[in-house]
Amino acid sequence: MAKGNDHRVYTDAVTAQLGERVTNLGRRQTDMESEMRAGFKAMEAAVTSLANETRASIAALSTNLAERNKPQWQALGVALTFAATLGGLAYLPIREATSDLKASVSALGSRVVTRDEMEWRTARAAEDRAITDAGVKELRDAQVPRAELDRILLYLGERIDRIERERPSVGGS
Repeated sequence: MAKGNDHRVYTDAVTAQLGERVTNLGRRQTDMESEMRAGFKAMEAAVTSLANETRASIAALSTNLAERNKPQWQALGVALTFAATLGGLAYLPIREATSDLKASVSALGSRVVTRDEMEWRTARAAEDRAITDAGVKELRDAQVPRAELDRILLYLGERIDRIERERPSVGGS
């Protein structure tokens, strides 16, 4: 089925509800996947920006070190602390998003309909359909076609008319 254009026909409300739940779970999973991708892209951009800034800072530090010819330990300590702080800030949202994702996946797993249950429901629906079809066939077999009924009624009407004409009239005539 084409994405977004699936149109299903269900025979009963329970199956329709189940189909709607499965469809909604699929949509939620797709939405969650796109949100996760967007979040990871944003983090990737932030880490790339951090890496570029760190490279620029290191390049500037190396230039200063080359000019002064003495180590700038304080500046390196500040840069390292800054990099570690930004790394921690970038890691926390990833960890929280991963925890949320795990919780969502486990919640989704508890609501999934198993293959065995779907096969049982399908078999039950087929049995119900067979019983209904047999009942409809029995009713159709018991019916008299309209044309035959009209012919019989016409014949009976003609017979009654003939009997009335042949019967002597009441009252002495």
